[in-house]
Amino acid sequence: MSCPAYGSTSEVSLWYAIDDDPDVAIEAGDTFTWYPVAITGESLTANLSATISEQITANRSYAGSKLSQGEISGAINFECQASEFIYDMLICALQGDKDLAVDSGTPVWANTEAITNASIKKCLVFLKLVKVGDTTYDMFLFRGVQVGSMSFEINPGALITGTSNLMGIKPQDPIEAAELPVAWTFADAQSLPLMSGVDSLKNFAIKDSSGVDTGVVLQSLTINVDNQLRQQLAVGINSIYAAGIASGRFMATYTGNAYYSSPKIYKDFIADAELSIEGSLLDSNGDGFSFLSSAVKVTSGSIPMADAADQDLMVNSEFRAFEDVTDGTMKVTRVTVTS
Repeated sequence: MSCPAYGSTSEVSLWYAIDDDPDVAIEAGDTFTWYPVAITGESLTANLSATISEQITANRSYAGSKLSQGEISGAINFECQASEFIYDMLICALQGDKDLAVDSGTPVWANTEAITNASIKKCLVFLKLVKVGDTTYDMFLFRGVQVGSMSFEINPGALITGTSNLMGIKPQDPIEAAELPVAWTFADAQSLPLMSGVDSLKNFAIKDSSGVDTGVVLQSLTINVDNQLRQQLAVGINSIYAAGIASGRFMATYTGNAYYSSPKIYKDFIADAELSIEGSLLDSNGDGFSFLSSAVKVTSGSIPMADAADQDLMVNSEFRAFEDVTDGTMKVTRVTVTS
């Protein structure tokens, strides 16, 4: 008798590729290359919901239900590295005018090349593998996936972490307890330095309209971009899943917990002043990316509050980026100094 065992998160791996047509099934015999996603956690799933009948019955029972809606959604959590996955996610999150590395297997976003937010959607397929035997896996495929939002959390004494929130069209029927198809290729994972809040945030500055650094010193920083995706449900398509996914307005925010030294941010807030925010996230090799938002305003939080005794006086503020004719809402430049 073998020892009983159930699934472990250590047996899960996640892979992605370009999804040329979500309506065409990916078969075991298809030649297909998958690229690895280095995750610290994930919640990618097919959310299903049923509608309960409101029929009145004489025996005081519910009459039944019918599966009526489904959606692909979830998040990928990761540690920040200068990986092709991070670069691909940035392109998707910005809907930038640049092909993904997974589209051809090689990076096409060149060193020192900048992209800005645009409206060019990228459609992805994700494969979740759950190892259930020495060589067998349960396989779950998520089709027509787009990056809804992406964020980076930068804190002292910690690794820089990130989250990509995803939305998709539909799942493909899972494959149960099978060996990996021989026609499928799985690319090797990249071995890259991790980034930390100690030394990876470089040249960060909040500048006034004259380009002068305001001198704000942050204890922590969150960078977030959001496409505000929404599912487009329809009747007559013989499916409980969405017919499409629409994008809302592109939004970029910087939320920081700053040490208080002057009412500068408060003055900028009440003066409705335009600022700029820039910086870089670079690993120990100098690889990563820089970011710039040239038209920024303080949108909340500007006065310090004494929450308790013997604490640092802090100001928690949110800065919202707006469209600039040259730099867009956000401009991201790839930095790859090592090959």
